[in-house]
Amino acid sequence: MNHVSEKKLLIKDAYLIATMDDKNTKYDGGYIIISGNKIEQVGKVLPKDIDLKNYDVIDAKNCVVLPGFINTHHHLYQTLTRCLKKSQDKELFDWLLYLYDIWGKFLNPQTVRYSTLLGCGELLLTGCTTCVDMFYVFPFDQPKDLLDYEIESAKEVGIRFVSCRGSMSRGRAQGGLPPDNLVQKENEIIKDYLRVVDKYHDGKDFSMTQIVLAPCSPFSVTEELLTQTAQLAKEKKLLCHTHLAETKDEEKYCIENFCLRPLEYLEKCGWLNERSFFAHSIYLNDDEIKKIAEFGSGISHCPTSNLRLGSGIMRLKYMKDAGVNISLAVDGSASNDTSNMLAELRQCLLIHKYYSGPSSISAEDIFWIATRGGAKVLHRDDIGYISEGKAADIVMFNINRLGYIGSLEDPLSALLYCGDSQIAHMVIVNGKIVVKEGKLVNVDEEKMFYEYLLKYKDITNYRN
Repeated sequence: MNHVSEKKLLIKDAYLIATMDDKNTKYDGGYIIISGNKIEQVGKVLPKDIDLKNYDVIDAKNCVVLPGFINTHHHLYQTLTRCLKKSQDKELFDWLLYLYDIWGKFLNPQTVRYSTLLGCGELLLTGCTTCVDMFYVFPFDQPKDLLDYEIESAKEVGIRFVSCRGSMSRGRAQGGLPPDNLVQKENEIIKDYLRVVDKYHDGKDFSMTQIVLAPCSPFSVTEELLTQTAQLAKEKKLLCHTHLAETKDEEKYCIENFCLRPLEYLEKCGWLNERSFFAHSIYLNDDEIKKIAEFGSGISHCPTSNLRLGSGIMRLKYMKDAGVNISLAVDGSASNDTSNMLAELRQCLLIHKYYSGPSSISAEDIFWIATRGGAKVLHRDDIGYISEGKAADIVMFNINRLGYIGSLEDPLSALLYCGDSQIAHMVIVNGKIVVKEGKLVNVDEEKMFYEYLLKYKDITNYRN
């Protein structure tokens, strides 16, 4: 496990520090002093009176230094079921119908642990320091505390973790999409909401574990559960999260079953408020986007997953101009099919330059969404930027590589436009080094590959 030194950390001689603070301060060169889990100082010129013997020194002379990225929507349990042949050419509903059966047979405490270590490891390696994960599949024949295995595994790998206690309560017998053996009763779900909140939720600054209440989607949960979840979130001062307006099929389902569009239905259930944030939100009209902005709800934008499933492209520029709180997410590893956060930033940049025009969005806009945007959606002011007194969540990318030659007029943007790898040189979470020289510190990557991944190579055995 990661050894915690009693000395302060000193990151010095950075090639560039992009703080993402309110003034968007950048330092050509620069240093950061970390004391415990907080940033103590940041600046351009290292004070002359600093005695290097009193610090654990990190040489960042070839590195662009950034605040850690914040991934606001994931399904880590899917990590061992990515790129299955029969799932590669399907739209969302057919994709889900194929994979529900596999997940129902495949998920158990061991596979939850392995998939979490793998997915969180990949996120850390690509610059993500905070992960929001929605776990919503609870097979009836498995322990009821599967979520706990995920939370404990995230602690093991060292990522800052926001666990969404997901749920499905509307099975096929009630007109929903999931099979009946994967849904739970509303009272069972509410009871477990309260259990995991009491056991794990830490609402204070620098929290490493928080809980969000997260019914899965309008086509997999009952109106009763949606309404009760919103009420409980308000009572407990928690955030709530769900999928919204991801596909035309979802829109059709809501109109046919509830005589309402997806956002209208969620508003009826009490979900339009500052405590709510929604994944995808592709099929929203102008008035709905303005309403989300007015109520202060957030959006988790998942560009790669939306392209992969052919779902569509979210109207990022329009939402941004309307004042919607927007964050970035990789989505589940069976619809992306990676947990590569830096690649997600690049995908977001390029798709919206096509969709809204090359001058509509910049690389710096994307970095802002992936850091400050994520922090705002999560109602956190302690993460997302490099500033004195904030959490020491730092990522460093080495640009002394072949893929960056000729690009260093703008080294920050070069991280998205150029490069031959998305692997970070070093990642620090809450003041602890979790990636060093491009390798995970707390988890043996080779062991993960050979012991975990190859053990579940033929995942289709779990399908009848």
